[in-house]
Amino acid sequence: MKLLHNCWSELLVLDHIFRQVQHGQEDSILLVTGQEVELSFVLSQTEATLSGLVQRGQELAARLRALQLDRRETACMKFLLLFNPNVKLLEDQAFVEGVQEQVNGALLEYTLSTYPQFQEKFSQLVVRLPELRGLSTQAEDYLCFMHLSGEVPCNNLLIEMLHAKRACV
Repeated sequence: MKLLHNCWSELLVLDHIFRQVQHGQEDSILLVTGQEVELSFVLSQTEATLSGLVQRGQELAARLRALQLDRRETACMKFLLLFNPNVKLLEDQAFVEGVQEQVNGALLEYTLSTYPQFQEKFSQLVVRLPELRGLSTQAEDYLCFMHLSGEVPCNNLLIEMLHAKRACV
């Protein structure tokens, strides 16, 4: 449970980013509902913090689209986010480290065998994980701010998950 509490927002952000990679449109955002929204509309209707988050997300999606991120690589990236040996007070640190090593190995083998012309793909994917973590931290900060200002109801699942992860109230 500690592992999931630590990375739920990263997993949600990666889902959103991968949806944009598959959508393939830099000028629009595909929502989880299937609705397509023009990027210019979103940027014009939101304040600076949310606009910045949206733009950073679109930039990360563009970089991952250029790397031709696929479903298998996305699944591996999710496992790497979930099995983070840096989570405090883990009950079985060695197990988590072992899973992370196995997933790194599987991702490396997959990228080398599936994309032999792109030897740097593995490292290019792994180097995006800190960027993804930073984006999710900013999204959490924004969600916390919106909650504290009364714009997000307390009985929202995201707020409950945020409370489990940090003390924002």
